[in-house]
Amino acid sequence: MRRTTSDNESREPLALAQNTAGQRRVSPMEYARRRSLLRDDPDIDVVDMPTLVGIAKAIEDEAVRRYRFLAELMESRGETSTAAAFRVMLEEEQSHVQAVDRWAASVGEPDISAEDFEWQLPADLSTSWDKVAGSALLTPYRAFALAVENEERAFSFYAYLAAHAENEEIRAEAEKLGGEELRHAALLRKWRRRAYHRERRPARSEPVEIDSIEGLRDALAQKDAEIAAVHRALVPRLRAAGDHASAELLERAIPAGTVPSPAEASRPTATSSGTEDPRHLLVDAQKPLESLADMLETVMANSDGELFEEAAAAMGRVVERISQISLQMRHP
Repeated sequence: MRRTTSDNESREPLALAQNTAGQRRVSPMEYARRRSLLRDDPDIDVVDMPTLVGIAKAIEDEAVRRYRFLAELMESRGETSTAAAFRVMLEEEQSHVQAVDRWAASVGEPDISAEDFEWQLPADLSTSWDKVAGSALLTPYRAFALAVENEERAFSFYAYLAAHAENEEIRAEAEKLGGEELRHAALLRKWRRRAYHRERRPARSEPVEIDSIEGLRDALAQKDAEIAAVHRALVPRLRAAGDHASAELLERAIPAGTVPSPAEASRPTATSSGTEDPRHLLVDAQKPLESLADMLETVMANSDGELFEEAAAAMGRVVERISQISLQMRHP
């Protein structure tokens, strides 16, 4: 029987690790330290209270700047609903700035400047927004989905800071801040789910009957193989057209160790002496990804709990790949 989770529950890696035979249940902070969402560990050896306060302020200030910029950008492009989503997040984040200021005063560090600690923030907290800022695919649902991922990365960052705290008092405060990121992520997931149901459009293909995580993973593996085949065929065409950066972008996303099937290997590869427009080829690269996104939307529309969350996580990865290609189309 599939377990149903509520909106207030956290999914991996924020969820509590589940009990298994002979294993103890671990806290969210301990689990986050074991499986961080940060690509690289921050270079911070020992965390004292001024450092923790400065970093907490810098995280919130950066989020406010980011949401304000994206709201204004979406408004300038006429994407009013997406701009409204960022305005909602901006308002919520501004309340977090005030809460952190009150907390800083309570621990005796009211005058710490966020600007002195901005350089210590992990790049992961901003790069996801940089990748999608120019994408026309940034809907309210996808904006909330990316915001959820960023809150999870912030939680991983606080787990790292807690692990490097110079004493138990600072460790406890870092864990409290991480808990606030958990609560914020839970709120954003509620907004994400509502936005998804508002944006949901009829599927353009036959309904996909997927009612289990195992079935979803099998379908994802099949779709990934189809996407890899399309991208492998497009790589030499992009190179022949002189767009080596786009060719490398597609090539990097092909799973390591995969090879063409016999049928694919024997199929003639269309090439060009430079007459094909790289933008048109990149549109072709997006098509199988958009097909996968349609499949995931169908799964999400007919599921909840763990299956919904796994499909949503896969959707986040697909959106990032589509967005990278969209940005490349602007700067071939």
